[in-house]
Amino acid sequence: MGALRSSSGDAMTATKNHAQHSRSDAVGGADWSILTEDLLLIIMAALDIPSLIRSGATCTSWHDAYSTFRALRRRSPKQAPCLLYACDEYGPNHAALYCPSTNTTFRVPFPHHGRGRFFSSNGWVFATDEVADPYLFNPVTGDQAMLPPVKTIPCIENFLDDNGNPSEEDIKWARDNAYWRVAISAAGDDAATCTVLVVHRSGQMLSFAKPGDERWTLLSRDLWLDDVHYNDRNGLFYGLCSDGSVYVFDLGETSPVVTMIMRRVTTLRDAAKYLVITPSGELCQVWRIWDAGEAHTQIKHSWIYENLPHFTSQGCIDFTGRDDPAGDLVTDEEENTTSKSWQKIAVSTGKLLIFKVDIERQKLVELRSIGEHALFLGYNSAVCLSTMDFPTFESNCAYLTDDCSEFGQIVRKDLGIWNFEKRSLQDLREEWPSLFPWLDESAPIWITPSLF
Repeated sequence: MGALRSSSGDAMTATKNHAQHSRSDAVGGADWSILTEDLLLIIMAALDIPSLIRSGATCTSWHDAYSTFRALRRRSPKQAPCLLYACDEYGPNHAALYCPSTNTTFRVPFPHHGRGRFFSSNGWVFATDEVADPYLFNPVTGDQAMLPPVKTIPCIENFLDDNGNPSEEDIKWARDNAYWRVAISAAGDDAATCTVLVVHRSGQMLSFAKPGDERWTLLSRDLWLDDVHYNDRNGLFYGLCSDGSVYVFDLGETSPVVTMIMRRVTTLRDAAKYLVITPSGELCQVWRIWDAGEAHTQIKHSWIYENLPHFTSQGCIDFTGRDDPAGDLVTDEEENTTSKSWQKIAVSTGKLLIFKVDIERQKLVELRSIGEHALFLGYNSAVCLSTMDFPTFESNCAYLTDDCSEFGQIVRKDLGIWNFEKRSLQDLREEWPSLFPWLDESAPIWITPSLF
């Protein structure tokens, strides 16, 4: 497997305390341990991945069936995102993996203390070790895949001292600047075959590599990308620039091919921008406009929407032409009544806008609703799923984790659920009170569990 390492036994051990209720006396005294392996494989194929791994810790026969399931590389149903975060309860070498669909928290091995931000894409976490060298990690299975060291990234200059070692200051700088956004292709049958595309904060340069490569390959120096995304429908990477233009990167050829598919549309820089691919395959942009910690109601920030046309190129964006009437919005009085915790939390998302990318007309078309869908945004490849398939999540909402670097590494307060109809943000901990308090040094991230 080359650069691939596995510690799945540790991940399995971490789930045993969550599986006690599944033992043989769980249902009317039935002995579930005597089920045949063929039947167990059918059952396991219908489970979500957290439940699948928990089932493998039930008893010896179920663990053997789970091992067979993994060896056969059987596919599981479509998965819902989970929340991965660091907390005091699990210490510096483990993290919490919260599964909203089952309201269950797993402890997974993951050294995170002093490691800076981390990212997720296609079931993998992109993280750095003690000297800022990057690697991929699957928190569900414990698998790891090593990536080329940080000193081989084209934008990193003079990273080593005269003795060939990085200084502590250089390591911190690399963690904060070498990795800005990450997209990872599907791994298929071998994690070492996936491609990792990284946006670097220094000049917003772009490079890529595969696990086991000796060094990173420079793709672009001047695109100033806000987000990158892998489209598993066509095997291509997409990039969204801060000016709203969209590029496609074909890294499957001997020489990478870069193509612009959407023109520049805006000069608005004070917003995070995400690429979203809907379940039907439509390409969308989401703009997350920061509030700098002031009051977060739409009423107080109607100027944001009213002035957006001044930041856009003429004829490039079709706005709906109206803002929300005040009666449809959450008022200050309602906020103080229904969300007392916000008095202690500085909110930084003031507005969330979503646009359909009309490539044929070279326009963005504003959407006022996402219907029976939910978005998951943060330091992860954006996810859009149907709430008909996953009723745990609220329709027409975006689940947000903090990814605003302007507030530094020690403030992680912008986590909540944005309601597109009410234009308001709900504290994530109000919806899921069983969450442990997370640490501020690294932001929680959404990750869609995968066995491969």
